[in-house]
Amino acid sequence: CRYGDGRYPREGCGQSVTDEKEAVIQQESIDKESQVGEITENRKEDESKEAGSEGKDPQTDKTEQDVMPEPTPEIEPEPVITTITISAVGDVTLGTNQKHSYSKSFHEYYDKYGSEYFLQKVKEVFEADDFTIINCEGTFTESNERMDKLWNHKGKPEYVEILTCASVEAATLGNNHIMDYGEVGVTDTISTLEQAGIEYALSGPWGNHYGVYEVEGIKIGFVSVNEHYDDVECYPWLEDGLKTLREEGADLVIACTHWGDDYLHEIEQAQNDMGRWCIDQGYDLVLGCHPHLLQGIECYKDKYIVYSMGNFCYGGNKNPKEKDSMIFQQTFTFVDGQLQTDTDAIRVIPCRLSSSTEKNDYCPMICEGEMAKETIA
Repeated sequence: CRYGDGRYPREGCGQSVTDEKEAVIQQESIDKESQVGEITENRKEDESKEAGSEGKDPQTDKTEQDVMPEPTPEIEPEPVITTITISAVGDVTLGTNQKHSYSKSFHEYYDKYGSEYFLQKVKEVFEADDFTIINCEGTFTESNERMDKLWNHKGKPEYVEILTCASVEAATLGNNHIMDYGEVGVTDTISTLEQAGIEYALSGPWGNHYGVYEVEGIKIGFVSVNEHYDDVECYPWLEDGLKTLREEGADLVIACTHWGDDYLHEIEQAQNDMGRWCIDQGYDLVLGCHPHLLQGIECYKDKYIVYSMGNFCYGGNKNPKEKDSMIFQQTFTFVDGQLQTDTDAIRVIPCRLSSSTEKNDYCPMICEGEMAKETIA
């Protein structure tokens, strides 16, 4: 070390000078490392800023253009599935014929028990379905001007409440009893059904009307003809009915045919021919009536022909020998409005037209156990 002007050494300063030099060197080393650290940190900050300004990820060195977002997958809409259950029964005569006395007649039962009595034991089935259709085998009229024939059926117009209180939506009139009381009887019957809000169908000499009923967004159309009287003349009516209903947007079309012979279990060739022809033309279901007893059911080209459903609530006979009856049900499934094929979606509910085996009490019942097996055997 030096003193004064620094030209001369100071006594005892040799070691101190050495120590000072080492200290200065160490301090300079520390300062250099600090400067290097600051430069490094500054560079990192600059790179980060540059990466941010250029859209780069400092970790991946990728631009936003390089990192493409994954496309959002398109969500397919769920298909709209609609099921429609139809219940159908055979001949329903709400009244009597001209040869009946008052005793034990339909009139007497109505006066005693009222409108809710007659279908009370099947009402639950009809209420649970979407569409119940019957064959109205007779007239609602007060007219006494009857046609000259063996049996003429009629009931009071108020009897229509028997149908409305049991959730019956539709009636077919193409049968051999709609004209029992002439044009007046036909007009009165149609007016009665319309006022009650019940859809109907009739094609033939006594009128031409195709029934349409809409439920759950599905249009059900139906045509009703009397092959028993009108024979092959029914074909053009059935053809026109199907065409008209499809043009009107019917999703499901039913052919209701009154055919066959009384109390004959065998299916006639004319029934078979007409039933299959209806399916070939595009009908979705064929429902047959008139023989007053049960006949077979045929699955033809994955569609059903029900040849005869027998009598149901039948006031035309105080004690018919043949009491077997049924409710035919089919559930139709639509996917996005398109009818699907399902040959397993039918159900036959065995019934008797009377709750009594000794007489006709005009109160059809559902059969169970051995009685059910006997009914549909």
